[in-house]
Amino acid sequence: MATVNGVNYAATHAPSDGNWKLVPVSEVGGQIRVLYDSYTVPTGGVADATIVRIGRLTKDVRVWDVQITTDAALGATSVDVGFAYDDATITDVADLFMDGATTTGITNRGMLGGLGLGAVVSSVAAYSQVPITITGDGIVQVVLKGAASTATRVLKVMVLYTID
Repeated sequence: MATVNGVNYAATHAPSDGNWKLVPVSEVGGQIRVLYDSYTVPTGGVADATIVRIGRLTKDVRVWDVQITTDAALGATSVDVGFAYDDATITDVADLFMDGATTTGITNRGMLGGLGLGAVVSSVAAYSQVPITITGDGIVQVVLKGAASTATRVLKVMVLYTID
């Protein structure tokens, strides 16, 4: 059996050239932070493609997971969870974190498998991309897609991230 080192461990604790290197704190002991918000669908519901803003993240944040839950069938066929950049030169990605998460029943979904009820990975293949590094300041947003959402239903969104 062999013992080998991961990339960050090798750079910080066992460099092959003897030169210790710094790696981002958010990858070797950074604190996980939580961005959380909820949205209650108003009486009368909302239309297809309604955008719900969840919260702001800054450049270089590393997103490790996104979780969505609903208290009952949201009514929308599905939701995308993505990111809208403040900088117009960076292309927004409407489904950066989740692409087509179904909300036709009580929902517990996570970018990487969530609460055991099925993963809904992003358009950028979250499994191979985690952490997803945010390249500019902007807003985490949810797009309600499909049929009009049902009044009084609650959507909860939690983003787990690290930052230096």
